Amino acid sequence: MTTVGLLISLDTSVSCGVAQQLAAHPALTVGEASDRWLPVAVEAESDVECREVHDWIAAQPGVAYVDVVHVSFEPEMTETPDLLPA
Repeated sequence: MTTVGLLISLDTSVSCGVAQQLAAHPALTVGEASDRWLPVAVEAESDVECREVHDWIAAQPGVAYVDVVHVSFEPEMTETPDLLPA
């Protein structure tokens, strides 16, 4: 699983519901806008999927720019961890 933190710069000349449109995407968690910035978190299964979502966000009306501010990779677990003391 890959988690990416994005900071969306909004185009203030376009008055549309960017946050609502992004929030409808199942891979996105949208934060509260502050001035012309909108924080967004993306959860995806692969780097390719993250890039597709990034490109989709960048193409939305009202989005001026997309900054990647954080990336976290979690390896897939193939075994159940032994949580009992040895």
